[in-house]
Amino acid sequence: MIKLTTLDDSAQEFLDAVKLGSRKVYRSGLQAFQVFYEKAGYGKSLTNFLDSVEADMRLPRRERKRVARNVLKEFVRYCKERWKPKTVRAYAAAVQSFAGYFDIKVTTRYVDLPSSNPVSKKFPWSLEKVAEFIGMIEHPTIKAVGVAIFQSGLSIGDVLAQTYGDIKYEFEQGIVPLCFDLARIKTDVPYMSFIGKWGVSTLKENLEGRTLQLDSQLYPISARSVEICFQDLAQEWLGEYEGQNPCKPHSLRAAFRTLLGDAKADRDDVEFWMGHQLPEQQRVYHSRSRDGWRALYLQYEKFLTPKA
Repeated sequence: MIKLTTLDDSAQEFLDAVKLGSRKVYRSGLQAFQVFYEKAGYGKSLTNFLDSVEADMRLPRRERKRVARNVLKEFVRYCKERWKPKTVRAYAAAVQSFAGYFDIKVTTRYVDLPSSNPVSKKFPWSLEKVAEFIGMIEHPTIKAVGVAIFQSGLSIGDVLAQTYGDIKYEFEQGIVPLCFDLARIKTDVPYMSFIGKWGVSTLKENLEGRTLQLDSQLYPISARSVEICFQDLAQEWLGEYEGQNPCKPHSLRAAFRTLLGDAKADRDDVEFWMGHQLPEQQRVYHSRSRDGWRALYLQYEKFLTPKA
């Protein structure tokens, strides 16, 4: 919690000048800075900080103490012990903007700010953990999307782009593994991948009761809705975490690669199924028939299918 302190006239003038949307975080940042500044024995007001910076800047180069940089560096260290990286950066920016309002340049370049994009720990998926997590999903379409990403290695965009016309023949003939034959949206790379019995089963549940046309989306939901569902489940499953959701949909795509790698699948075959660019992609695409790729995928389907 930030100790509420009365900000001086300089700080209030600055806050009155900034946009309403930024005012709250700037106020919190300046209050945190004022508490730190007084505790550190530097002074009791933000105006004193500005005066000290200006006085230091007027000195000859060899006599300067670089007050702004050193005080801000200490403040950042103080904040790191109390708040998350995003808050630390916001509070440092509040001090920088406050000084800038009075035409005093304060750089954050040398103050050891935490990364703006903290590295997220990837969840160490196993087949059992994938099954457990997806089993928590109640929405049939989102569940089917999760299984499709995991069993095919497709991106969420490629999964959501699939239409009934893309799979109609094999789906109605009961052919499993079921083929997705396409060019990846992001790269226009020709490739194909598959979903096994688990993916087809959840797809059937997702399609149940729908009247399907050739252009009907297999998974009529937005990527954002899927992301939000996975985020909510991750918070329930993992508790608090830093950075991005370690169980986001894309992580299941990474799990596809990892688990097939553990199963000794050929790296280029796995990359092909995922739609990654390979040397002579057209040649690789035509190196096997669809049934040839299906037979190869079938060898590894058990590593992507949880036990009943």
